Amino acid sequence: MQSEKAWLQWVRRAAGEARRPEVRLGIGDDAALLRPRRGWELALTTDLLVEDVHFLRQYDTAATCGHRLVTRALSDLAAMGAEPVAVLVSSAYPEDLPAAWPRQLYRGILAALQPAQAVLAGGDVAAAPAGKILLDIVGLGQVPAGRALRRSGARAGDRIFVSGTLGLGARGRELAHTGQKPANPDDRRALKHHRRPRARWELGIALRGRASAAIDISDGLATDLDHLCAESGVGAVIDAASIPALATDRDQHGALGGGEDYELLFTVPARRRWRPPAGVTAIGSITAERGVWIADAGRRRRLPAAGWEHFSRRQR
Repeated sequence: MQSEKAWLQWVRRAAGEARRPEVRLGIGDDAALLRPRRGWELALTTDLLVEDVHFLRQYDTAATCGHRLVTRALSDLAAMGAEPVAVLVSSAYPEDLPAAWPRQLYRGILAALQPAQAVLAGGDVAAAPAGKILLDIVGLGQVPAGRALRRSGARAGDRIFVSGTLGLGARGRELAHTGQKPANPDDRRALKHHRRPRARWELGIALRGRASAAIDISDGLATDLDHLCAESGVGAVIDAASIPALATDRDQHGALGGGEDYELLFTVPARRRWRPPAGVTAIGSITAERGVWIADAGRRRRLPAAGWEHFSRRQR
């Protein structure tokens, strides 16, 4: 690694002249200055990417890690219906890490920000004494005051929807971390999703005033639906046959508990006339009875929250 000062200068040059009117002051001072539009609120989120927990350096390129780091933050903002504005990235590296790795990381970060028209507004760098790479991101977005999507708004009778194909994240991670070659088009989609995921911020923005509750699917459908229901004080029944899963995911393990799909799970009141856009699937309904259930071939069973959970043996 090069010196801290030289590294921060490189990051500032790499970020270039990308600007947003809401970011009054970005890289270069002790803190960034932001001013949201009049009548809007700021939405903030933070997330981590830790070597040997979230990525494997021997299989995941630095650019892949950059894309995934940004997607984790933008996906949280999407679930709130927030428009992405900026990110702050802090990183800690082993001292013997080649300088090319963090440079490729930041190229991946900047490439992932570009479609969202969000900017890199600052961050920090440090040495990692444990010899492992640690990456932290703070995402900043904005949403009209009082119109942010929440996990707590679902009510009995609401319909449940998900975007995309679930299980892509799990299958892509499996392929990448075992060195397998894609065997079919679904495998190629999954590997691309793992390496270059993309958050659903456009859908999140479109759901303002339509969805009653929303959450992003980062820990798996079963776990994230359980989170939404707990915050709303309701239950849910989903139809196994309606879940948009990969054809190879016959037992739906990846779709239900794989995680890292970065799709949106949301509810819409049944009385609301709303036509789902392409790529969005109705999978069930909210109930007054607590608990999450899955209906499969005429039978209903309790669905455990079997996705990712830190500090637990119940991990993928």
